[in-house]
Amino acid sequence: RGCCPLSCHPSVEILLSAFVGAATNMGRRAAMSGLLGLLLLHCAGLVDSAKYIIGQTVNSGAFLVEFDDDKRSLDLEADCHPGKACPPVIIMSGRQVGTIEVRNCQEGVMYTFLNKGDLDAGVVLQHEGGLYGSKGIAQFGVGTCFCYTDQLLMCG
Repeated sequence: RGCCPLSCHPSVEILLSAFVGAATNMGRRAAMSGLLGLLLLHCAGLVDSAKYIIGQTVNSGAFLVEFDDDKRSLDLEADCHPGKACPPVIIMSGRQVGTIEVRNCQEGVMYTFLNKGDLDAGVVLQHEGGLYGSKGIAQFGVGTCFCYTDQLLMCG
């Protein structure tokens, strides 16, 4: 990746201002040491966002789920791979429309849903029955839901 000058990224300015403020609450040496560590991680490329394999293979982190006119539910334990739960990123493709009932999420997972549907209508995602909120996602839109204890998918 090469050398990373301090002006290479706008987040560096935010980091600098945060550590200048932190220097008043903790020792100046500790604040500067923390700043240097974060800058090194940033420059080494270790703080980039997550990157996923997209598709329908076993090691896909962003799984493509095909919908047809009749499919109105998504089972996060069974709709991706036999014997393996769906990854945290779900790409909904096909002719989905209306409300999609989601069940069997994994506790503690923040799911990201992408609506890559063929129809220009959006979809609504909700835990089975809709008791814990719902999330409207436009065509080509993105929405997130968190799986709380007892497999309660919280969207909203």
